[in-house]
Amino acid sequence: MGFCGLLLLACAALAGGPAHAAPALPPIMLDAADPRVNLLGGLAWLKDESGTMTLDEVRKQDEFHPLPADLSMGFTHAAVWLRFDAQAVSPGASVWILEIANALLDDIRLYEPRGDGAYIEHRSGEDLSRARWEMDYRNPAFRLRVGAAEPQRYYLRLWTRNALSTKVQLWQPEAFAVATRHEAFYFGVFYGINGLLLVFHLFFWFWTRDRLGGLYLPYVAINCLVAAFSYGYLQKYTGFVGAQSDLVLGVLLCMALGVGANFTVVQLELGAVMPRFSRYAQRLMWIISIAASLPVLAGNYGAGVGLTQITILTFITLMMSIAIRLALRGHRPARFYLFAFGIFHFAVLLRFLCNLGLLSPSLLTEYAVPVGSLLNMIVMSLGITGQYNQVKHEKLAAQAALTESLEVQVSERTATLVEEIARREKSESETRRALEVEKQARQEQQDFVAMVSHEFRTPLAIINTVTQQLANNLDAPAGKSLQRCANIRESTRRMTDMMDEFLTFDHVGSELRLNRSSCDPQRLIGAVAGEWENERLQVACKDLPADFICDAALLRIALRNLIANGVRHSPDGVPVQMTARGMEDGGIEISVADSGSGIPPDEIPRIFQKYFRGRNAQDKPGAGLGLFLIERIADMHGGTVRAESTPGHGSLFVLTLPGQTIAPPASI
Repeated sequence: MGFCGLLLLACAALAGGPAHAAPALPPIMLDAADPRVNLLGGLAWLKDESGTMTLDEVRKQDEFHPLPADLSMGFTHAAVWLRFDAQAVSPGASVWILEIANALLDDIRLYEPRGDGAYIEHRSGEDLSRARWEMDYRNPAFRLRVGAAEPQRYYLRLWTRNALSTKVQLWQPEAFAVATRHEAFYFGVFYGINGLLLVFHLFFWFWTRDRLGGLYLPYVAINCLVAAFSYGYLQKYTGFVGAQSDLVLGVLLCMALGVGANFTVVQLELGAVMPRFSRYAQRLMWIISIAASLPVLAGNYGAGVGLTQITILTFITLMMSIAIRLALRGHRPARFYLFAFGIFHFAVLLRFLCNLGLLSPSLLTEYAVPVGSLLNMIVMSLGITGQYNQVKHEKLAAQAALTESLEVQVSERTATLVEEIARREKSESETRRALEVEKQARQEQQDFVAMVSHEFRTPLAIINTVTQQLANNLDAPAGKSLQRCANIRESTRRMTDMMDEFLTFDHVGSELRLNRSSCDPQRLIGAVAGEWENERLQVACKDLPADFICDAALLRIALRNLIANGVRHSPDGVPVQMTARGMEDGGIEISVADSGSGIPPDEIPRIFQKYFRGRNAQDKPGAGLGLFLIERIADMHGGTVRAESTPGHGSLFVLTLPGQTIAPPASI
């Protein structure tokens, strides 16, 4: 039972329960001045679950309850009895037409009272041939003669395999005739436009073979047939009775699910944005379509169509949600889908909710589907026509472009040849540069091997010679032996320094993460300076910050190389001057000045290059990596290092490191 049915039962329970008679409703007063009278307010209803009660049994029942809204019971096997009292206002009997506004009701029986207390049975509905209907109209309708002497009680029995929802109203014959003519005209316009659009799209599809147009044809054809069956026109002109029309209409509704799913997915172009969902959605909808059509073919119309309508409602809601989401992302097919199908889907939603018993019948639910369908077809036709015009315009533009291409073909080929020549020249240039880089790398490797061989051979030779001297002169004076041991230590230290440079270079040359921490710069500088004798190094510190953020290990390497470079190039007995001072931003500046022979001006831009050793350093120990490491460590801290030199007056190296805060380690 639908929502309205439950509401009616609740109203009946509040009215006093099944054991007590419902309060008598006032008779419906029929005035000849009223062209149409809605029976709401005067209708009472009774539900016959078995569907076997006779009129005499119904007349004895006290279970009639006021009907608060138009009847909407959804798909049910029960029969519903309606009762109303009517009386004419004007003297004498007047003729009225009773319309039951649902062409798909299968069995309708009206019981009209006679003067002797008996009732006359009038029948209509889809189970009865249209030729036997009392009035030639798409909906069941009866003529009533209503007297003015006293109220007359009428009974109406409704049963159907379809959704049991309807509006019951009385018409003046003249007003009914005018309304039916207007309705026939509007439906004629509706089906005429639909027919013209179908023919147009049929020719359009034959002309373009467009996939969307091919899917649109069965989609629109099924919708038109469903509308024609739903409003009773096909039954009226073909003579189909209930079982036949239910079978055809049920299968059409089930197939509409699969065809509509295919058309919607293609129109939204979901295959491009949601490929897996589009495949599964189409397959699932066709499975449900076929599964729902089986009970329809077996004669259980409500089970199959009910499942189909619930699935269509769910699918429409899902597609509208997806279309809204895609439209917000700028998907143009989704925007067109919302514009073209929004009103139509809303109309289908209203109609299905009415069929399922969740909404009461009304003018909106009755005519929303044909109006929405017509608007949908017009918008879709304009869209497809616009797309065709766009394709035609693109074809004309392509032809014009082809004509122009014949005129510029020679120039394009010439430009292609020029580009090819330029590309080959560029490729040759890149190859030459690559060869130069490879040659330079090979030369650097050879220089490195030669340098390492030379630098290690000298201290090793000293160690070997002094060791032999010690071994051959075990009784030599202590002073001489101590001097020889000092020579061994000096050579060992020289090899150790070179190994440190090579290992540090390898470490810095690979991926390295700074380990910043707070340190005392004055203490760090003092610790590094303590590795040299006082007569070789003089240190002066001024306004250094108490805390400085840096990688202390790398900074120690940089300072050691700065000092070692200065000591290496200063004459014996002349100390190297090292000065450290704080800066306003919290950073530090460290300068090392030596009294060596200086650096030639042409070599200053190259002294921080890897493996570079100037002319004045050829007779000095070293690997050509110290200054390179200093510059890398300065860059890693966001600082700089520069060299100033005057030939014959020594050199000055200045290392500047900015103040920093502790931050997550960053790789360089």
